Amino acid sequence: MHRTRFLSGAIAVAATSLLASACTTSGSDSSGSTGAGGAASGGTVKVGVTSDVTSFDPARGTAASDYMVTGLLYQPLIGQDDGGKFVPGLAAKWEQTPTSTTFTLKDGLTCSDGKDLTPAQVAASLERYRATSASATLTFGAANTGKKTTITGDDKAGTVTIKTATPWGEVLNGLSGTAAGIVCEPGIKAGDKKLATGAVKGAATGAYEMVKAARGSSYELKLRKGYDAFAQYGSLSTTGRPADVLKLQVVKNESTIANQLSTGALDFASFTGPDAARFAKNDKYALTQAPFIRNFIAFNQRSGHPGADAKVRKAVAQAVDAKAFNKVFGGAGQEMTSYVDAKSACVSTDASLLTKTDKAAAAKTLKGVKIKLEGSNAVAQGAGNTYVQEALRAAGADVKLSNADNATWGTDILGNQGDWDVTVFPLISGSLARGGTYFVGDSPAKGLNFGGADNKKFLASYVAATTATDQNTKCSAWQKAQEAILKANDVVPLATVNLNYVARKGIAVTAPAGALSLSSLRVTG
Repeated sequence: MHRTRFLSGAIAVAATSLLASACTTSGSDSSGSTGAGGAASGGTVKVGVTSDVTSFDPARGTAASDYMVTGLLYQPLIGQDDGGKFVPGLAAKWEQTPTSTTFTLKDGLTCSDGKDLTPAQVAASLERYRATSASATLTFGAANTGKKTTITGDDKAGTVTIKTATPWGEVLNGLSGTAAGIVCEPGIKAGDKKLATGAVKGAATGAYEMVKAARGSSYELKLRKGYDAFAQYGSLSTTGRPADVLKLQVVKNESTIANQLSTGALDFASFTGPDAARFAKNDKYALTQAPFIRNFIAFNQRSGHPGADAKVRKAVAQAVDAKAFNKVFGGAGQEMTSYVDAKSACVSTDASLLTKTDKAAAAKTLKGVKIKLEGSNAVAQGAGNTYVQEALRAAGADVKLSNADNATWGTDILGNQGDWDVTVFPLISGSLARGGTYFVGDSPAKGLNFGGADNKKFLASYVAATTATDQNTKCSAWQKAQEAILKANDVVPLATVNLNYVARKGIAVTAPAGALSLSSLRVTG
């Protein structure tokens, strides 16, 4: 039940406290400090977030602001770039087999107190992550819990090795996430409570260390001099300079941030609402979109529910139109061909696997069918849920809509405590493995299979994909898995809801695989 609570909480918090950031530069300071590659650093950058940080512990973050701040303080071993490509972080290289992964650390790594970061410390941090983070089950595999996973550091060889009792191919995927950020020995010794409530001196391994904190108001982070372990994303600016100082301020209103951006008081912001459109055709700004929520329809397939009938699932798919769903959110999203977006590794782009919209055919099956539809109202007050209700009603179904708040939705759907038939699922992760966990295994509270799906072809291919380490083998298995789940209409892909990043000229950021990496922010002019 622990992981179910975490995931529902993560969706609930992240969907309502999306990152909204803004910044202003003041040029290089007089310290002459240097950033990546020895370039002069970029002065002070002011960043606004729509919600306060709930935890400074990378292993236990749940909100977007948590991920942003802990990503600055704690660097993972590797990063994940577009298309699922893994890139160096604290690790320079790695070797992997189905049951073993060995990382070779970069030379000269230090903690924020200047002391060497040793492989033994990295292993201790990963062991803590394995024991405390809800993400660890997917990172190491459900069959490799507890002592079935061993993590050792070899200080002489400069390596960290992870061994699992049974084959598991998602170790790299899991360790590239913010939750797996490495914490130095002082942070581990300080204990969970101190690490969660604020920065611990000497604990940071990331590009920045926190120097001031006023909970609920502002935070100040300072670039570590000579830091050279940034994740090497392909789109990382090679000419820009990291900021000397990042000042984070809690700003709860996107319209206020947009006003400040338009007047020149701020240089960078991210938006989920309509304010981003103000900058779309202004050559003084660059607007970049990245998927944040991946929407698809899913079913309660247990006996007694209409979704148990494959014909009903197909009819629901025939009744809805992904393009029309996208228009509900202004048409800015991307129509999906799977349960993840087009930037995801191994995603199926075969539109022939999707059930085509056919309202007449849908009506033949759905006329008079009673459907209890439940969705979250976190984005646009649940306008997407209302569209699905109207589409099913147009096909003759008797639809009762529950447009619930996130907490209720999470309890009813992910906690399997509600009486529901159909849901519009807002998947935040772009990983096929993470999204696929909702359609295999046990129902809550023992597992995550919230709809009780029993797709044996999907399960077999899911296991093949998640245990493979060769990327071609993995992608081949994922193609078969997606074919199985799409043909069965266990999921009906709709469209993404995007984040919009607006940068004034002179500011560059990177959003690898659709996720903003604030440590990649560079001042380019």
